Amino acid sequence: MKAVFQVFSFDVVSKIILGVLGILLIRYMPRNEYADYTFAISLVAFMTQSLASTFNRIYILSTPQPEMQHAEWSSIVLQLFLAAGLALVGLPLLASLGGLYWAIAILVAASCVSEFAKTYYQRDLKFLKFSLIELYRSLLFLGCALALIYFCESEVSAVAVVAVQAASLLAVSWWALGKRLVEWKATSFSEIARFAGRVVKGDYACLFAYFFVLGIFTQTDVFMLKIVGIDAMIATYGSAFRYYSILSLALGSVHAVLLPMIHKTSSHQELRNLFAKHKQIVMAFIVVVAFAGWLAEWAIPWIDAGKYPEAVTTFRILCVSAVISFAFSPHVNLVLRFERYKFLLCLILMALALNVAINLLLIPSYGAVGAAIATMVSAATVTISIYIESRKLIRNSMTN
Repeated sequence: MKAVFQVFSFDVVSKIILGVLGILLIRYMPRNEYADYTFAISLVAFMTQSLASTFNRIYILSTPQPEMQHAEWSSIVLQLFLAAGLALVGLPLLASLGGLYWAIAILVAASCVSEFAKTYYQRDLKFLKFSLIELYRSLLFLGCALALIYFCESEVSAVAVVAVQAASLLAVSWWALGKRLVEWKATSFSEIARFAGRVVKGDYACLFAYFFVLGIFTQTDVFMLKIVGIDAMIATYGSAFRYYSILSLALGSVHAVLLPMIHKTSSHQELRNLFAKHKQIVMAFIVVVAFAGWLAEWAIPWIDAGKYPEAVTTFRILCVSAVISFAFSPHVNLVLRFERYKFLLCLILMALALNVAINLLLIPSYGAVGAAIATMVSAATVTISIYIESRKLIRNSMTN
């Protein structure tokens, strides 16, 4: 698990940087601007999850297939085409978001390029470069945002923050990939079309659909707060989610390392060893999360100066969700290796319906707390089901 701790260590530093920045944004952005920023980041996360995560996972999982190799340009350009298409579909949002809408579109494109840069090194298990990309883009974003706060003081706008974030991602992506671009196989419209055809045909179609729905699922809480809640609820949830995202960095580190490692394992003993080490990390993670939940009662009101009183309860509920996800969700990497894409698609569709139903029931009465409960219940449904399926796959493969 040396690679996990390497990725985790860099992620810790990166997320501390982003955590400090998040605290500053909570303090210096007006509540309506912070609510807009929270919604903007959710839109970006949805589109990035739907596009970048899908193609990047396929890029890793399909490496042994000759027809899917050397498809770097095709993958990136196809993602950007699809991002442009989604931007056109979402034009009705322009009326309510104004100039922020175009800033979101640019950030989506920048995120797709940046995430592919990380995946390019992740596939070859080059986790140092993978981690440096994350670290450098966080540092650059912090520097740009600090300059923004210095000049704008308490009038920092969502548009400005999104714009400097996009610029930071693109600058670091160029640093990471600039010298590699000449090594990549040139592409064309016909090559992109063939690549897209291979992605949407057969089992990969279910994988693509799974990640697309997963992108909606992971942002359902904010979307539902936008639909049936008010800006104060969104801002409160966004504040709590900032702290929760710091805890989630450990989960991201484990996923980043386990996906290619599980894909490359050649024996059941190696798989058992990987998951045995993961169990050891889970116990330490539970202690950290419990301490964070206890500390939140004093730390959060101090950070936000009492602007979001329900953030403490919301954060504590999300802490429970973080523990469940950390313990069970890494097993999705094994399910992906066995190509159980239809199972994953059906599961996430069911969980999405459950998430929406609970949000509709709870948000009108409980606001951000209700959204957190919906997230916890639906996420637990997904991750525990994946764990059960993973154990079943291991037993079946050992008996065959």
